[in-house]
Amino acid sequence: MIPVSGTIDGSIHDEGVHLATTDIHFKRILVGIDYSKQAALALKTAIAIGEIFGSEIFLVTAVPSFVYEKGQRPILPETISAEIDSAKEEMKQIVASEPRLHGLRLKTTVAYAGAVDLIEYIASEEKVDLIVLGSHGSSGLERLALGSVAEAVLRKAACPVLVVGPNCPAEQHPFQSILFATDLETTGLRAALYASALSEHVHGRLTLLHVVENQKDVPSAESGLTENRLKQELRSLLPADVGLFCEPKVRLEYGSPAELIPVVAGSEAASLIVVGLRNQSSLAEHSPWSALSHVIREAKCGVLGVRAHLL
Repeated sequence: MIPVSGTIDGSIHDEGVHLATTDIHFKRILVGIDYSKQAALALKTAIAIGEIFGSEIFLVTAVPSFVYEKGQRPILPETISAEIDSAKEEMKQIVASEPRLHGLRLKTTVAYAGAVDLIEYIASEEKVDLIVLGSHGSSGLERLALGSVAEAVLRKAACPVLVVGPNCPAEQHPFQSILFATDLETTGLRAALYASALSEHVHGRLTLLHVVENQKDVPSAESGLTENRLKQELRSLLPADVGLFCEPKVRLEYGSPAELIPVVAGSEAASLIVVGLRNQSSLAEHSPWSALSHVIREAKCGVLGVRAHLL
């Protein structure tokens, strides 16, 4: 087993490399707090993960800065100070309302800044291993043209990002049943190692899923051979020693990944969905992010995005 603290060596993105199960520890977890219901649920999930790893938790709140149009008066310094004081008081109330936080190391940050910029800065400065955020569905990730904090962080963060969507409860056992979904092209190996390692921590269930979008492109005479090949490709993403702690289930489905991933997650009673994120060079593509937003909105568990390659 290879001990790693929330990161995996960059060389493993070579699809020819097979390692033993990587021992991942999320030792530093950042939680974005905006005082919404989803942020509160995200915090509860982060606490559950923190209890598993004995993590340090960073609670981050951004008091939004204002962009002024020509002729507008700038905001008064005392107004900014009052808003920051109010946000700090709300942060204290959140900490006081979560007694389980008292068993973890905790740092809080309240600053007058853009939310994405502040999260990115704290994540970098504190060498964060995991970012946990809430998403409000139609007012969040789905509205890609307008952007959102969760979407922007998913696009930019080097570390994994866990998004708690609008249909998620607060997950007390986030690694008990993990669904790893992959397109088998650009998002496989690194995310698979996270999925298998997190399953090992609690000896949880692990399901591998690939959704074939164009079944009609596969001749019926070759469908059996194609399915066997795809299943073998899925299994080959996992470390050789994965069978020591679980027997992964392999599923192939046909249709829309955006529609089927939440459905399969429900049928497998998944407590976490793990997906690979494309490299930044591919982020201009609308389709993968639209599909991911749908999964986050519909899934009844959190979605962990793991970048395919280290940045």
